[in-house]
Amino acid sequence: MYTNLTLIDSGTVRRGNYNHIEAAGNIYIEPGVHFNTMNATGNLTGIDICGGSLSLDGTLSLPSGHIQVSILSGQGRIVGPGNIQAGIIDFQGLLKTEGKIRVKHLLKFSGLMEDQKLVIARDIDLCGVLDIDVAIAKHVCIRTMHPKVVSLKDVRWMIRPSHVNRLTCRYAELHKCGCCILESYAADLKEGSFIHHAVCLSTITTDRSSASVMTLGGAKRYHVARC
Repeated sequence: MYTNLTLIDSGTVRRGNYNHIEAAGNIYIEPGVHFNTMNATGNLTGIDICGGSLSLDGTLSLPSGHIQVSILSGQGRIVGPGNIQAGIIDFQGLLKTEGKIRVKHLLKFSGLMEDQKLVIARDIDLCGVLDIDVAIAKHVCIRTMHPKVVSLKDVRWMIRPSHVNRLTCRYAELHKCGCCILESYAADLKEGSFIHHAVCLSTITTDRSSASVMTLGGAKRYHVARC
């Protein structure tokens, strides 16, 4: 039987099945908890989190284990060694986990993503500064964040370029991004993007500030003068 739970000022979500959880403060989720929907404000910690839709405004700590939800949304920080598995991720803030991120549909993120080992999704839409070892998707768009939407204390990291060690996709649109190995059907490089080794089968387009050092696969190369 599914029940509703409200934690106003910190507490522990005990093992069991829940329809909806409303939680604020310092919240710990025991292993064995399953929920349909959850709204969390504050600091949320869990080893194995399983449920439907999780909306977060604060910090999610994953000391180990994994989080498996259909939708992960909100703003704040997601940190820890744990893995993330979701149907959709729509989040802004800081994402720094040592585990793997697997998204069935869309990964939409804006902010700072640091030290990610593996990111897999059908579509990846990232805005900000990113540091990823391996990314695999059908479509990938990595954009820079406008200075007006970033606080003064975060401007220092915002001006850094993004970096992906190995990117495999069908189409890539990269803004101010460095990549060691790019494997794609087509790619569009903008705002000072730099590729060391590209394997493209169709086209690779660069503006005046971007370049691909070595391009294989027989792709047609286009240079576009952008303002």
